[in-house]
Amino acid sequence: MRIPSPVFVVAIVVACVWAASAPADVIEVRSRPVVLDAADPGRTRVGRLEWRGGVELTSADKRFGGLSSLRVAPDGSRFTAVSDEGWRLDGRFRYDVNGRLNGLDGATLVPLLSRRGRPLPDIGKQESDAESLVREADGSIIVGFEGNHRIVRYPADGSSASVVPAPAGLQEAPENAGIETLVRLADGRLLAVTEGLAIDGGVRGWIGDGRSGGWRPLVWRTSEGFVPTDAALLPSGDVLILERRFPPVGARLRLLPATSVAAGAILDGAELARFEGSLTVDNMEGIDARRGPSGETLIWLISDDNFSFLQRTLLLMFRLVE
Repeated sequence: MRIPSPVFVVAIVVACVWAASAPADVIEVRSRPVVLDAADPGRTRVGRLEWRGGVELTSADKRFGGLSSLRVAPDGSRFTAVSDEGWRLDGRFRYDVNGRLNGLDGATLVPLLSRRGRPLPDIGKQESDAESLVREADGSIIVGFEGNHRIVRYPADGSSASVVPAPAGLQEAPENAGIETLVRLADGRLLAVTEGLAIDGGVRGWIGDGRSGGWRPLVWRTSEGFVPTDAALLPSGDVLILERRFPPVGARLRLLPATSVAAGAILDGAELARFEGSLTVDNMEGIDARRGPSGETLIWLISDDNFSFLQRTLLLMFRLVE
């Protein structure tokens, strides 16, 4: 992505804030271009999304994969993701001269830690299954975990992690279907939605300030076998909810108006795009959105390959057609 020179200094500051504060391992990640539609390689549109490039990511490093949730730096240059085995992946997006996504550089892995400072990948899946992510303005991150359902804050300076008070009822969620969706709204509240804590009409979610007693329940309406896996705050203040389905494999994006997010509400959203059939899709679990250099809304998606040779880590980019 070409960045005008007046923004260059700001971009350097942002990159520093987004750098990992703890020692990280540099890994090699290879990128192979993919098309939007295998049956129609020239296709550039699905729903209200315009294709801006995509790649399949692979690495010889066995720790790479299982990526869930995606957060992109304000200038669109860098990203952070978390994995099912307790790793945080950071890196830089690579763009061609037309601003189309064609890979990533500078990939690093660093383990998420327990409150006692022990690397979660050493403890096991029950503790390390990171599924949702919020990146705060101060560089700290908030991570939602499955298995042992909990929400944890990791300060940017690398100091000890702290538990964020969880919503009442979270422990009732199935072991593998906890908070997959966690996003900071424009008004400062957190929206948390489970993948599979079923309730009449959908799945359980909460809205709150992340403090003890500060969560209020709501419902995300589900249909056609799709369940929520991540969300992105749009520049408008509205929210994009990413959903996936299996079987058959599929994904869709739904637009949630900010004004509809309230305690006790049954949230529903208009479908903006659906991925299935010959379209490039896998186990889509991460999404983010940012304003592009020309004022357009750009959207990034990433998939969780479950460390399986039958699945792929896909990184896709789109422009939202307003």
